[in-house]
Amino acid sequence: MTIRKSLFISCLLLLTLTIAVCLADDTAGKLSEAIGLYEKGSYKQAVELLRQEVKVSPRDAEIRFWLGKAYLKVQEWKAAVTEMEKAVELEPSNAKYHQWLGRASGERASRAFITSAYSMAKQVVREFEAARRLAPNDLSIRFDLLEYYLQAPGMVGGGKDKAEAEARTIAGIDKQKGYTARANVYKNDKQWDKAKAELLHATEEFPESAAACEDIADYLFWRHDYEGTLHWSRKALELNPRLNYSRFLAAAAATRLRHDLEAAAGELQALTKGPLFDDDSTFDLVYYHLGENYLARGDKAKAKDAFQSALSYNPENSAAKEALKKL
Repeated sequence: MTIRKSLFISCLLLLTLTIAVCLADDTAGKLSEAIGLYEKGSYKQAVELLRQEVKVSPRDAEIRFWLGKAYLKVQEWKAAVTEMEKAVELEPSNAKYHQWLGRASGERASRAFITSAYSMAKQVVREFEAARRLAPNDLSIRFDLLEYYLQAPGMVGGGKDKAEAEARTIAGIDKQKGYTARANVYKNDKQWDKAKAELLHATEEFPESAAACEDIADYLFWRHDYEGTLHWSRKALELNPRLNYSRFLAAAAATRLRHDLEAAAGELQALTKGPLFDDDSTFDLVYYHLGENYLARGDKAKAKDAFQSALSYNPENSAAKEALKKL
């Protein structure tokens, strides 16, 4: 081989590598942009961007995964399952992909006819359990399984005995979250006092845990104890000011109590700008409670806009529908 030819081949290889690196950087940049859109609540734009990227990189599992998540947000259940299945096919050892395939299948199953819901429900538990095998210490996965076992009948893999076993395992991994897991079991049995006691014990044993404070605040809000919600969500924020969900709970509880409504509105308005992450409140709930806040201050026009915004994020938000009917 001549020196000239050797140099030509070297230059060609370098050019090829440069192009490959540029394409990879561009894909990473577009994915980052799409995730930013998702976290800001611009779900339709995220879907469009990710659909274009799938055409460019059809075997990129992470792009498929985020497209599936975006499809869930725009309530395209079948498309979400398809993309999550593709992500799992491309990277079968990724626990996160199995978990979200289970979640997507659950959303689809809850809206399916009984004849097809059975097989979909079986897929939910199959994927959650696959995720658990791959990441046995992931509490998010274990809580998904706990809720499935509590809610699903035995014929599709549910059962209280399985839920209680899952709660014990969670406690072994993280003692504070073990209280939350047991509280969830009691909630399912409508043993409200026992559920509350578990969550309060967590705050006593772990007084510096913002998560323990947030968990009891969340429970109390669901039980319509807004004074308690306000107390514990503020305590959580003292320990960790970055907790978006505690900010939401505090503002929503203050609105229900008619406490410092303008400050609560400011918090809710800030949350509507995002970013909101998967463990935070959803955008439709933030807008719904912002609508409640406007109503409490006598501004029906802004309340109507807020309720309509809630429905633009989630057309199934029944509280927003009812609020608009009353207006």
